Parts: sequence; structure tokens; C-alpha cells
Amino acid sequence: MKQRRNAVFLLPIRRRLMALTVACLCGVYLTCVIIIPCAFCICGCAVFAGLGLVRLCKRQSALACACAALLLFGHTLAGSALLLRDLPTEPGVSISGTVSAIEQSNQVYLTGVTMEDGQTLQRAVLVTLMEEEGAPREAVQVGQQISGTGRLFAQQEPRNPGGVNQRIQALEQGYELSGYILPGWTVHGKPVFSPGEWLRTVREDLLAHMERVFGESAPLFQGILLGERQKMDADVITAMRLTGTVHILTVSGMHLSLLAMAVAWVLRRLPIGRWFRFGMQIALLTFFACLTGGAPGTIRALIMATMRALAVCRGQRYDPLTSLSAAALIMTLVNPLRTLTASFQFSFFVVLGILLLANGLHGVQTKRLAVARRFPRLVSALQVCASAQIAALPMQLLLYGYVPVYALPMNLITGLLMPVLMAGGVFCTAVGALCLPLGRGCAWVFSVPAMVFEHLSLFVSELPGGICRLPSISGLLLALFAVTMALLSPAIRFGRGRYRAFVGCLLLMLIGYLPCLNPAARYVQLDVGQGDAAVLRKGRQALMVDVGPEDSYDALRYVRHEGLLVDTVILSHLDEDHMGGLSVLLQSEVDVERIVLADPLGEKLSETARSALELAQQMDVPVEIVSAGDSVIWADVRFEVLSPKETLKGSNERSLVLYADFEGMRVLLTGDLPIECEMERPPECDVLKVAHHGSKNASSLTFLEKTSPQIALISVGAENGYGHPTQRVLDDLQAVGAIIYRTDECGCITLWPGTKGMRVQTCL
Repeated sequence: MKQRRNAVFLLPIRRRLMALTVACLCGVYLTCVIIIPCAFCICGCAVFAGLGLVRLCKRQSALACACAALLLFGHTLAGSALLLRDLPTEPGVSISGTVSAIEQSNQVYLTGVTMEDGQTLQRAVLVTLMEEEGAPREAVQVGQQISGTGRLFAQQEPRNPGGVNQRIQALEQGYELSGYILPGWTVHGKPVFSPGEWLRTVREDLLAHMERVFGESAPLFQGILLGERQKMDADVITAMRLTGTVHILTVSGMHLSLLAMAVAWVLRRLPIGRWFRFGMQIALLTFFACLTGGAPGTIRALIMATMRALAVCRGQRYDPLTSLSAAALIMTLVNPLRTLTASFQFSFFVVLGILLLANGLHGVQTKRLAVARRFPRLVSALQVCASAQIAALPMQLLLYGYVPVYALPMNLITGLLMPVLMAGGVFCTAVGALCLPLGRGCAWVFSVPAMVFEHLSLFVSELPGGICRLPSISGLLLALFAVTMALLSPAIRFGRGRYRAFVGCLLLMLIGYLPCLNPAARYVQLDVGQGDAAVLRKGRQALMVDVGPEDSYDALRYVRHEGLLVDTVILSHLDEDHMGGLSVLLQSEVDVERIVLADPLGEKLSETARSALELAQQMDVPVEIVSAGDSVIWADVRFEVLSPKETLKGSNERSLVLYADFEGMRVLLTGDLPIECEMERPPECDVLKVAHHGSKNASSLTFLEKTSPQIALISVGAENGYGHPTQRVLDDLQAVGAIIYRTDECGCITLWPGTKGMRVQTCL
């Protein structure tokens, strides 16, 4: 019977489940490239299912057919979810819906949303309930109906390399559009009981209670126990991110695993049956997962903990790889779009790396290091940290564009401290509920290691060489890395070609990644909405001309994604839509070597501009002042400053106008230069960055005829309220024969100079 069974299935259950899981995930990730029509996928599923049944009847393996069917099924689930769209609205639209959940006191989820024309939205929306200043805030509860006037916006999808897909994040949380409802909205109807709202209330009460117990140390314990980091010091969060330990502030699998071990240890000492113990353990872990928001890593750990506890109850062997595969497959089938989020990918990839590599590292340490036999627990923690860091390496490059150099020792310290901080946090919170003074006394004891950890993070983050900035990797290279880890692991058996396959994967990864370390020169016009930001690149060296509007992370995300080293930031002028993102850039891990701008000549600076320049001064970043006739040298490129002259006054009037021959491509950048300030003899150019987003007061026909650009770039926000670009500018550009590229229509625009002419690539 056993031989016949193996003849049918070929592989043990663990490998079959892993194959099915990988097939389903591949189907979901295929939607990032192309979405195959649902009818075709359903027909394909039926065909492969039929072939599989035929093979089973013949006592042959149906694994390949099952994988193909599951790939198409996963693709269908994700594709249908992505194709379903609710359209955004215009301002002043009547909106009515039922409160399904409360995000914050003035931010609610509405379902069954209807518009004034009778249109009903298919998904929930997240709206902010605006109120008159000074007016008392009206309480809103789940189940009530809200009506008012407002606007709904679509979530932004990536428009630059390295951008964040906010639509995927929103869909994963169950809503499509977000917006606002103006003051004057009404609420009616009776509230209903909601488990989610009850959990939110419990969470808020716990956070308030922890503040009373822990005092100044409360933010760190709130982050560790409940994933709440709003009140944490921004410098501490940045330091933890740069040292690779910020994951402890996001309740993940590590938190739930530690809690599962603690709960199991306590329940084993109670005089109760094993199945009752199993039920209590899973109930407590489920409550904790829901209380902390149910992050993908937490749900993954909950499923794995459930399978482990079930195996113990049934007296069976627990296999972590099988459990991980089952968790991934279950979560994908329940919510396929969740697999497209960074938190899901990071959590599963790191755990996969630990399960694949930890045993191999342990074998090497046991054989070659005598200390491994003397201190087995310490060495076990070290091997888990090392395998986690190896697995996290490609994910950190993919998501963040840098690798924390000191992450291994810091995570080893974190691994030793986390049980203490979690157990101490729970103990002090419980004691404080019974006797607040006693709870505060206990909290003072556990606050000491918390403060030591915070100061250690700040100290290590300031050490030289703390991060290694590298370009991001592609999804294909990430898959090759996973295969390489599997080939290295003793947990999975392979045939004789194991080492040749390992060498082949390494060579393929090197061939795919090495060109990223020395990429070709290019000019990049970033899409930063209604603002301006451009990057000139030679290899990994970069010069930025403007950095986008205030609080914009688009330029920083691009720099991180490409692993660029920013030598110079040139600010065309100090309007917020051009330089507002400077503070974001300076406060990041990116080292800016100098800032170049025109002298504002007593002009009244905005608070954003003043604070950014003060920050540059505090960080000892030199600021160079240039005017017409000067030049800016970067790499081997000379930027000639054509304007402003000293006689010009005003912010736009004193915009820097820069001209450069960049790898044989003549580029003219005009900032927000008005028509009346245009130079009489501008140089001819191949590429013109059109002034002032194509407004009516910029880029005259005479100026365009003299410069005669081949390509005109317009940086402008979609549906902006200024009417940019104006039809007059578009007509004039067409009249001089320029090819127009707009960021609101094309997204990020990349120009590749070359001997055979320029090549243009758009993001959309």
C-alpha cells in the first residue's frame, strides 16, 4: 500500500504542500505583470482539474496539474479583486453610508455608500468627519448612518520606481477610496455591537493604563506589547530602523511566538485536559492577534502556533516548514491581496530563511566550535539571528534600499531582551491594574533595560558605517535567493545536482545584480504631484534638482530604491513645492554633501524653508549661493547658471536656470521662471524642463523658438487646482516641434542619452 501511495503522489506531504503554496503565490504575483481574463483562468482551472482526476484514476501523480490549477485559481482571486474598482468623486458630492468600524475618533469606515445620483460603491470607504473649529465633537458609533457632503479620492499607485502601492495597502484593509465629509454632516440610527469596536476600546484603555503604570517609558512598552508607536521619540524610531531592530515595534510573529510559549508553559501546570488547554491557548492567542491589529506576521504565527499545539494534542510530529506552507496558502486563499504587501513578504521570507538555514548553521557551529557545546542556548540564539539576517538581506534591499551593518549584534541583544521586556510589560500592566503604586514600582525595574536599549540604539545608529546603501533587487532575484537558501538547507533533500544548482543560482544572481552597481547615466523627472524634483545620475552618483513638496517621500523613496549616493542638491528656489521635501531628505540616512541655491536677497522665507535650512546648518551641510555667470560642477558635468541676475526680485523671478551638456544631451532647467525674466539669448537644448509647471506666465513662444527643444518635460500634479499646464503652453510646445511628456500622464520620466539619440521611458 505504501509503495502504491508513493507511486501516485511521488513526494511527501510537505513537499506537495510547498509546491501547491508556491504555485498559488506565483499566480497572485503574476497579477503584478499581467491580469489574465477570469473566464480563461476558470476554463484553465477546469481543464487542469480534469487532467488531474484522470491521472489519479490511472494511479499517476497529479501534482503538476494541481499546481497549474492552483496557480490559475490564485491569479483569478487576485486579478478579480484588482479589476474591481470604485471611482473617485468630484468635490461637493452627497455621501451616505453606514459606519462599519472606527479608525479614530474622527475617522470611520463606511459601507453601503451611496451617492446623490443613486450610485452605490462596492467596497467600504475611509472618511474623515470634519467639524467646525471649536464645535463639540459628536460621538459616532458602529451601525449608525452618516450623511453629508464631501469628496472621495482614489488611492495612489506607484508612479516612481520604489513607490508605495497605497491601493494594495487599502484593499488589504478592506476599503478602496478615502476622503472627507465636510462639517454639517448628520448621524442617525441606532448603534450595534461590534467586536472590532470593542477591541479598539479595550486597546485604548490598555494604552492609557500603560501610560499611568510606565510613565516616561510607556511609549516603548506600548510599541512592544501593542504595536503602538505614535508617542515614541522619532529619533529612537529612526535609530532602531537604522540598526535593524524596529521590527519589535510592529507586533509580529516573534511577539506571538513568545506569548505562545509563555501561555503553553502556564497551561501545562494547570489541572486541565489537553484539549481544553488547546482551546484556551488558541483563544488567548487569537484575542492578542485581534487586539494588536492582526498584522500578516501575527496571523502567520497564529496559524503556525495552532498547528503546533494541535500536533502536540494529537501526539504527532510538528514540522515547521509544513506549517509555514499551510499558513501561506490559507492566508493567500482568504485574502490574496495580502500577499502583495511588504509585511507579508518580509515576515514569511525571514521565517523561511530561519527554517532553512538555522539547522545548517547549527551543524557547522557544533562541529567546529567548542563553545557551541558549552553554551548551546546562546549559540542557538546566534544561529537564529544569523539566519534571520541572511534571509532579511534581500528583503531589506527590496523594500528599503540599505542594509543595517550592526543588525546581527543588535538583534542578538534584542532577542535576549524581548522575553524580559514582554514578560515585564505584561506583569507590570497586570499588577498595576490591581495596585497602581505597586505596578509603578515594578515598572521602574523593567524600565531600566528599556532605557538601556533605547540609548544603545541611539549610540549604535551614530557609529560610522552603520548602513550599507545598495540598489534594490528585482522579484526574480528574490526568488533565486529563496531557491539558493533551499539548496543550502539540510531540511530539504535534493539529488546529485544540488551543488551545481547552487553555483548556477549564485552566478545568475551575480549576473542579474552586478549591473545595478554601475548603471548607465540618465536624467529622471520624478512624479511628485504638484511640485518639482529631478535626478541626474552617473553610476550610483546622483545630483538632485529640487526635491518635491513638503512632507513628500517620493524623491527619498527613489533614492533608496536605486541605492544612490547624493552628492549635491540644487534648489531652483525656495517655494515649498520645489524644496519642501528637503527636511525629509536631510533627516533620512542619505548623506547630502552640499546644497546649492540662489540668494533669496531678504525675501521672507516660509517656515518650511527656514526650518530646512536651519536643519542643514545643524548637520554641517554646506550651502553654496550662486547667480548668473557662476557654474556648478558635479562629477564631470558643468552646470552653467544663466539666471538669476542680482537685479531680479521675488521667489519665482530668482529661480535658478541651469544649462548642462549631460552625456551629449543638452538639458535646460528653468525652475519657475516667469516670462518677463526670460533671458534674451537662451541656449538651444535637447531637453527643456518647462518653467512653472506650464503655467500661463511661463515659457513664452519666443523663448521656446530660441531653445527649440526636442523633448519638453512638464512636472505637474493630476487634476491640480491651478489649471496647469495651460493650453497656450501646450500649443506653443507643439508649434516648435517638441514632444511633450507630463508627469501627471506618464508618471516618472527617464531619459537615457546615447550616441543613437535619446531614449525615453515612462513609469505608466
